[in-house]
Amino acid sequence: MLSSIEAPVLTSHGLQDMREKLFFFMCMVRHVEQSLLRLFGEGKLSGTTHTCIGQEAIAAAMWASLGPDDIVFSSHRCHGHFLACGGRLKDLLAEIMGRNSAICGGRGGSQHLHYGNFYSNGVQGGVVGNATGIALAEKLKGGKGATVAVLGDGTLGEGLVYESLNFASMRELPILYLLEDNQYAQSTPSCLTVSGSMAARATAFGIEVKEVRSNDALILVPLMQQCLERVRQRVPMMLVIHTYRLSAHSKGDDTRDPLEIEQWKKQDPLRLMRAELSTDLADHLEQEAADEVAQAVREAEQVPYPAVSESGPLCTIPQGEYPLPWAKESITYVQSINAALLGTLQANPDSFVIGEDILDPYGGAFKASRGCSTNFPERTITTPISEAGIAAWSTGAALRGMRPIAEIMFGDFLSLAADQILNHASKYRWMYNNTVSVPMIIRTPMGGRRGYGPTHSQSIEAMFAGIPGLNIVAPSHLLDPGELLSRCSTLTKDPVLFIENKLLYSQRLVTVQDGRAGQFFCRGTHSCFPTLHLSLSDRDRPDVAIVTYGGNVAIALEAAQKLLIDHEYLCDLVIPSLLAPLPVADIAGFLNNVRNVAVLEEGPRRAGWGSEVIASLSERGTVPARRYLRLAAPDSPIPSSKQLEKELLPDADSVVQTLYRWLSNKS
Repeated sequence: MLSSIEAPVLTSHGLQDMREKLFFFMCMVRHVEQSLLRLFGEGKLSGTTHTCIGQEAIAAAMWASLGPDDIVFSSHRCHGHFLACGGRLKDLLAEIMGRNSAICGGRGGSQHLHYGNFYSNGVQGGVVGNATGIALAEKLKGGKGATVAVLGDGTLGEGLVYESLNFASMRELPILYLLEDNQYAQSTPSCLTVSGSMAARATAFGIEVKEVRSNDALILVPLMQQCLERVRQRVPMMLVIHTYRLSAHSKGDDTRDPLEIEQWKKQDPLRLMRAELSTDLADHLEQEAADEVAQAVREAEQVPYPAVSESGPLCTIPQGEYPLPWAKESITYVQSINAALLGTLQANPDSFVIGEDILDPYGGAFKASRGCSTNFPERTITTPISEAGIAAWSTGAALRGMRPIAEIMFGDFLSLAADQILNHASKYRWMYNNTVSVPMIIRTPMGGRRGYGPTHSQSIEAMFAGIPGLNIVAPSHLLDPGELLSRCSTLTKDPVLFIENKLLYSQRLVTVQDGRAGQFFCRGTHSCFPTLHLSLSDRDRPDVAIVTYGGNVAIALEAAQKLLIDHEYLCDLVIPSLLAPLPVADIAGFLNNVRNVAVLEEGPRRAGWGSEVIASLSERGTVPARRYLRLAAPDSPIPSSKQLEKELLPDADSVVQTLYRWLSNKS
């Protein structure tokens, strides 16, 4: 319920000591921010920074209220929150200055920090979802702390905020949404961007709200403490603090009315606390804080810049020798996936599955999750239609050591989760200088041929193949997809996009015996996510090779047989199960000196995955005068009409016809 805007007054023992400590802390934050603005003006810093000048009382209340198990996820205006969580001053300055001792190696800068239980990211709304995922992880693991998600009034325009409020309320997560309403979203006043009541937005989801209009730390401390104590009892809350920033949004121009700013200076949190102290004591404390900050700046300036810019591995693929995961029995593709999910939940208490409509008896749109909720009810989490939320909550949970397996019902809907995949999950390990990992899996079906139409039939994995820090795995029916899924859930440190072609779900896995799958000779690499080579001859040089994956493999197998029987062209197949990062060396090794190479995919030809394969092979330049051909769908949405869809998507007959014409034309 919405509480009164009037806040309680601090009455605890040691009030004078509390005043002094709060004032000193706020002075330190103020001088950090002012020093950063000065350094920018002197040309000693690059990029940008967002100061919290005028909002220091909130950081001070956080500093006085957080417990050792509490977690904070902040956004771009985060320096005060970082210090409130125990972050060291010299580490903060070194990071922003990009020095060798930087806490995140200079990769994060002002907006992207991690230290202990503190995290931040500059993408508005996204961090709210990640913090909600952290709260989910803490509840699943039985943690005792509260999670604080810091957001501003401008962030209320982000849909993920409301997805997360709804989810937190439904799951009774231990999270405090701390809304710092400084009345401007960059340069736009909130009266032009926020309708209705800010607090009522949370109450609509059944979340308790406290609201206060104050810059007085003595008022904010007990209010913050009350909220955090309530949250630790598994009651999600929102605390709305109406405040004001006295500096520009970042280091740039400030277009606000100077008279308005002057009026708010009367409510400067340092000025309010000064009134509680003697002039001499306040001057002494502020000078002490200023000296401490100045010394930290001097020390940071003396540290050299990194000698070599080392970006580090952007994506870690498990190394070593692995057995080829041939199917051990002729079960269906979806049965294999289902067995892997159940096996993972059984073996690893830190794993959970999350998605829409995954509870029994339905068990997911394609039945891959059947049995999970019956056997593991606490770790089978059904969600609203919230693709961005599913990805965000999984990301936050993975940051705290969980291994989420998220299901996006149709691959087309990955676009709704794209921000989380691009700006959050794939970046955190690198951005935080390898101090965290994000071992999450997003499973999703791709592909057409089922008449689902333009928004449920696409193959858009190529759109994600260029994201550094993201693995994309797409098993065919020639390998055990459940085994590859299990490897993703136990061995990887980075997020994995796991592509499952819809038509494969009902197909039985191919069992390989004595190195043969039917009429094809089979071999493969012993990498974690192997690349396969198939040929109808174990000694003859092929006329052409097709590089393909996933659901296209069945088409390529049929096409290779028809091409040999009908036209006497020998066609080999090279089938990577890892689409990104592309295993170029493995593909090139199997192609050897083949002169004609075609790539086959179901997605659009333009800027497709096959284009990347061809470009990567061409750059190696090992086979002069090699020719390449792209086989793919035209640049068109997928129609619902079965006949139109059939004409649009490549099939075995069209592949054979195109290859025959191409091979016959030697010019």
